[in-house]
Amino acid sequence: MNKTNTRAMVETAFVSTIVAMLTIIGAVMPFSAFLATMVAPAGISIIGIRWGSRYSCTSSIVAFMLVTLFLGPLIAMSTILVYSLPSIFLGEAFRANWSFRKLILVPAAVLLGMGLLQLVVANSFASVDFITLGQNVNNELKEAMIESIRQQSAPQEQIDTMIQQLNYSFAQAERMMLSLWFCACSIITYIMAKLVSYIGRRTNTVHRELPPMATWRMPIWGAGVLAIGIIIIYGLSYIGYDNSLLKDIGMNVAFVGAFICLVNGITCLMAVMKNYGVNGFFQFIILFFLYTMSPYGLVFYGIFDMFLDMRARFEKRSS
Repeated sequence: MNKTNTRAMVETAFVSTIVAMLTIIGAVMPFSAFLATMVAPAGISIIGIRWGSRYSCTSSIVAFMLVTLFLGPLIAMSTILVYSLPSIFLGEAFRANWSFRKLILVPAAVLLGMGLLQLVVANSFASVDFITLGQNVNNELKEAMIESIRQQSAPQEQIDTMIQQLNYSFAQAERMMLSLWFCACSIITYIMAKLVSYIGRRTNTVHRELPPMATWRMPIWGAGVLAIGIIIIYGLSYIGYDNSLLKDIGMNVAFVGAFICLVNGITCLMAVMKNYGVNGFFQFIILFFLYTMSPYGLVFYGIFDMFLDMRARFEKRSS
């Protein structure tokens, strides 16, 4: 065994212990789940960047055994097992210098696959029905929101309308759960990538910085995906063919396209506000207000930027 292998094994063991400790803390302490789902997997990615995927796999196995020893296999499966494989892919993405789009989408798809695998394994071998559990939590949340609406001092017609809209929103979210889950996995992967980039620069491991959000440009086919989803949803009703499965597929496709256009609209506005000298805090306040009041407006603005290049137009005016 040469000196390099010894150093790699020592670092792998050290980082595996830290990953296990962060996972245990995140699983036990309230409001600290991000330690187990975002911070701890970043350590596995750092090992993969420094020494390769073989050592990151070894780190995942060691951390899984340690967490199983202290908290049991179910917690280890829902933390280390689910997030270790996306972390390995993320480390390989930094190591092989993948494109930014591939760096985010591939680990996000792997994270989605591991989440679905967790549901199957837990239901088959551990007799834990996460789907029923999620539905119960969803119903409790909806009932709590309905109760809070009923306690408001508003006309009964307005309360009934708000409750009807709430029930419709929850029903739509249940039908679009797969696309919602994938978009959430993409956001989690981006946060993990930011952590890996920051930790890597601090430890002199990674010298690659992720592009700022103001420079992001979503592909124009995102608007096409949105259009295809809308055509599937409303085209079936127009021709008189009612199929709930195809409608669900269309809703998921439309949501993915809308999410791409939404991200493009947000990043376009960030670029425009940056050209006019608006600082980061006020950018966040403005975007939060716009998303709260009119998320569809951001989607349409993202579509306009895809076809009309709104950034270049406002950049010319500001200059």
